[in-house]
Amino acid sequence: MTDESPADGRGAAPRSWPVGLTAVAVLSGWLFPGLGHIVLGRVRRGIFFAVLVLGSFALGMAHEGRLALRDERGAPILSALQVVANAGVGLPDLAARVGVYGEVAYALPGDPREAAYGERLRILRDRTKSIASIYGTAYLWTAGLMNLLLLFDLWDIGRGRKC
Repeated sequence: MTDESPADGRGAAPRSWPVGLTAVAVLSGWLFPGLGHIVLGRVRRGIFFAVLVLGSFALGMAHEGRLALRDERGAPILSALQVVANAGVGLPDLAARVGVYGEVAYALPGDPREAAYGERLRILRDRTKSIASIYGTAYLWTAGLMNLLLLFDLWDIGRGRKC
């Protein structure tokens, strides 16, 4: 009598997907939260994660959350990490930046005398005037970081390390 269940007693062994499909799922999951899980056949999980991440992102935008811009003059590492946290949501972050800044902007120009520098800084400061802005910023960063963590989940599912 053979036992096909893994030694840890969790039921059927996890399925391993081809590396190419796993990479497509990870890229899809970054571009649009939850889509990668759907690509790997985890539809309910994908929908749940999409609602969770996009809901957090929407709350952040509704509360005038700050879409971070990289600034080389201040604390470049910290501002870069803030941009990564925002960009973790993928395409919704691009759409939000076009809506807020009028273009896909991830950094302040290097020269403060440039017109774009002053305009982006003004928009950024205007968004932080709201008393709820700090909460909105926390929601935005949380959404991005959650989605980045979900990419590791996708990789584990695709490589057969997780059901």
